[in-house]
Amino acid sequence: MAPRDPEAVEVRIKIGGPAGFGIKAAGQTLARLFSRAGYETFDLTEYPSLIKGGHNNYHLRISSEEIFSHVEPVDILVALDRDTVALHLDELTEGAAIIYDPNDFDIGEVAGVPDTACAVPVPLKEIVYEAGGIPIMRNVAALGAVLGHIGFPLDYLTRSIEQQFAHKAPEIAEQNVACASAGYEHARDHECAFPYDMQPRDRDGERILVDGNEAAGLAALAAGMGLYCAYPMTPASSLLHFFAKHAEKHDIVVKHTEDEIAAMNMVVGGAFGGTRSMCATSGGGFSLMVEAFGLAGVSESAVVVGLFTRPGPATGMPTWTEQSDLRFAIHASQGEFPRVVLAPGDREDAFHLTWQAFNLADVLQTPVIILGDTYLSDNRQSIPPFDTSRVEIDRGEIITEGEVEGYARYRVTDSGVSPRAIPGVKGAEQIVNSYEHDEHGYGAQGEDAGVRIAQNEKRMRKMDLARTLVPPPAYYGPDDADLSVLLFGSTKMPVREAAKWLEREDISINIMQVVTVWPFPAEEVSEFLGRARRTAIIEGNFTGQLQSLVREHCLTDVDHTLHRHDGRPFSPEQVRGFIKEVLG
Repeated sequence: MAPRDPEAVEVRIKIGGPAGFGIKAAGQTLARLFSRAGYETFDLTEYPSLIKGGHNNYHLRISSEEIFSHVEPVDILVALDRDTVALHLDELTEGAAIIYDPNDFDIGEVAGVPDTACAVPVPLKEIVYEAGGIPIMRNVAALGAVLGHIGFPLDYLTRSIEQQFAHKAPEIAEQNVACASAGYEHARDHECAFPYDMQPRDRDGERILVDGNEAAGLAALAAGMGLYCAYPMTPASSLLHFFAKHAEKHDIVVKHTEDEIAAMNMVVGGAFGGTRSMCATSGGGFSLMVEAFGLAGVSESAVVVGLFTRPGPATGMPTWTEQSDLRFAIHASQGEFPRVVLAPGDREDAFHLTWQAFNLADVLQTPVIILGDTYLSDNRQSIPPFDTSRVEIDRGEIITEGEVEGYARYRVTDSGVSPRAIPGVKGAEQIVNSYEHDEHGYGAQGEDAGVRIAQNEKRMRKMDLARTLVPPPAYYGPDDADLSVLLFGSTKMPVREAAKWLEREDISINIMQVVTVWPFPAEEVSEFLGRARRTAIIEGNFTGQLQSLVREHCLTDVDHTLHRHDGRPFSPEQVRGFIKEVLG
């Protein structure tokens, strides 16, 4: 079980039931109200790729102190069906509460319920019926019961519900408030010895609730993106929804394409026209994009591609998480061409790396990949608002008006970056296609050996420039530590949480987060590992893809590794146990 911060007020709530019960919506309502009441929150949603049925659950961590990730234990389990109790018994803490509808099942018949658990029967169906609601409103009645059980003021929930349904008929909000109030009163009338009490608190500074896709979307808007194209594919689908919702206000074009092939080709066209253009998908969709991704490489198009990964191969596990597309992102497409691959580790990273991705794409005139995963894309955390004053826009060597003479789109230069004029600039005639070409884009000349060498080497010289521009690795923890951990992507969150716990046990770790995974920061990684006492890599794949890059580029290895590839993110409990084991 996760060790509790002795100075923190913290409660972990899990809501479970079949798909279609409004589980995530209910959980996020709780997250909003606790965030507004001065708490830090982090949520984790788990669901199978089914529209109806299957087991869904939403885990919300609420704390008075800074938190970095989810945790495994559950203090309050809201069971909207019998399976939820049976599936999550091992997660219950000492004295945990189980809120359930006694008309659905008899909790006494569920094997393994610990004697220390506090069963709280709440007739959710009856409450909803008497309030004139519909069956899905059971989730709102359950939320009322949760607040009643911990003695939290009900008005935070009623205000949240009223705001949530403000755009609908007034009776919808009234029915939901009635259901929540009845659930609250019932729980207050049936108290048990629950060990945690929560009240609103003061907190310094404002907070926003945001997931990784929303963070990336906000950054793209701040960066001046003008075109977004995508075909829905989890976990990237919500980014398409985000842009569609905000397209009119921000004057951007959002295209739901017929497939990922079209999406990639369209953003190449948008970049050719001078528009900052982006698409996003997951591994299966990116597989379809790969040939057109190569078109972006050979045409030197400034496109940004979100690759938000899930377990493969093929359809794999559509709604779960993994870090197994690292090598795919680095090597995708036939032939060789420069690209930059950035791997955000949390929502702050997702925001700042996304706007930087647009600058890098423009300055280098080459594709940039934002490599995320479901754990980052789908789950929300309360964080301070993003510092938009840090957003800078650099369009690179782009000619948008006037007249040019002797224009050669692919002129061979020392930096590898050629003049770039958008269509309509006088004198900037050019040919852009998928063939190898000469300086003017003529494919017939591209088959000449000398021309091929000159163009290929010109493009690849951009990697030397990229190394001076890309974000460096990030470091956490003391310079000297018992264990040095190397990682990339969202693994950062549970490892930082585990590091905080270990510090209270007088165990020190330091962390290097490889932020730019390509071009690989071999010098920085070698230095980090070289000065360490003991080393480890933690990554969410089977084959150790980050470790293989270390071996290849640093000619060294680490002492220990921890891999996970079951579709679930690392938990800080798992990381803490691993570190204590390797340190003896």
